[in-house]
Amino acid sequence: MRVYSSIDSSNALAFHNGRVYTINSDQPWAEAFIVSPTGIIEHIGRNADILEIASARGLIQYDLRQRFVMPGIHDAHTHLLVAGLQALNEARIGFDSTPDNLTSRLAKGSCACAYANVTGDWLIGNFYQASHFPNGVPDRKYLDGQYPDQPVLIREVSCHRILLNTAGLIRAGIDPNGAPDPDGGYYVRRQDGITLTGEVVENAMTAVFDCLPIPPLAHVKRAIHHAVSICHKFGITSCQEASANTLYLHAVQELELENRLDLDIHTHIVSAPVYFAMEPQDSLAGLIDVAEGFRSRHVHTQFVKFWLDGAPLPPEFTQADLDANGQPIPTHLAVDKDFLYKAVKKYDGRGMTCKLHVAGEGSARLALDVIAKVREGNPAGPRHELAHCNAVHKGMFITEFCMISRTN
Repeated sequence: MRVYSSIDSSNALAFHNGRVYTINSDQPWAEAFIVSPTGIIEHIGRNADILEIASARGLIQYDLRQRFVMPGIHDAHTHLLVAGLQALNEARIGFDSTPDNLTSRLAKGSCACAYANVTGDWLIGNFYQASHFPNGVPDRKYLDGQYPDQPVLIREVSCHRILLNTAGLIRAGIDPNGAPDPDGGYYVRRQDGITLTGEVVENAMTAVFDCLPIPPLAHVKRAIHHAVSICHKFGITSCQEASANTLYLHAVQELELENRLDLDIHTHIVSAPVYFAMEPQDSLAGLIDVAEGFRSRHVHTQFVKFWLDGAPLPPEFTQADLDANGQPIPTHLAVDKDFLYKAVKKYDGRGMTCKLHVAGEGSARLALDVIAKVREGNPAGPRHELAHCNAVHKGMFITEFCMISRTN
């Protein structure tokens, strides 16, 4: 008796009569190709040649009817888990929400969400824009009337700040009448300069995310799987995850074992700051130490993530720019310079790629300075990445940036 397997060579597929762009300068266009049972292109070329091979092997043949085919897209910066959770268990309120319809949209969105309970009694919505509020100032007062007791959290469009109602502030241990600003973040205050509007910015979000219920692993898998399906709709077949944590790696590990992970994922595990990972610092450091154990066919774990600053968006800009002396403004930096150097040096020595979020000229300069210093001690180390690079001082292209490029 013959035993059939999903990786049997006879399960390869032949596609013909297409317009296939190969990205091969020697053969930029083709008409047909054969894909192995494991997704590898075995042969590519003219219709006649491919159909001859397919017929000899008895392969199933698909007529592409002159459809355009190209290699899958690699997305260099994604947040699969966060985006998946936002889609599945958070109330969608629309970017144009105003104080007049904010709470009604929250109520409608939460009722339509089958998985709203994964965050306990918290009501979470996305996204708001400050420009739709009077004087551009979102305030918890627009939430408190409808939600005096239930904690409410709404993500701002950049996800670098959130809006809480009074119950949410109190649940997170934040005094709405005048909590001090934490390092690397702050609370937006009302005109009296003391009481809080409810907006929580950058590192200040850590206290909030620390008190949110941890979603069950089954739902984390569901969220990532949903996000992967969205990627496929846009032709994305591989990506760099910009905020991986412990739950994330366990979820993709199980999806891989269940043969349900059909996207190459390069997991940038968060080192600092921790609010995007929603996990303690020591836990994330330990995860990076054992990351190799989570590597699999579709999961690549030799990557680490750092946020050096925030977002260059109004009404408050949280990117780290340069001061009058050409140095990064420390009050806008999300990580300590010495910590960053030691961490990048450690992971560089292990051959791990570091992705550094930089939105301002100051953070970009700090990142390049740190990488250049690390590269002096390890000339053959891995090439690191600067994410976003919204603003880079033109002088850095001639000095540090070019020096780092040459040594890599």
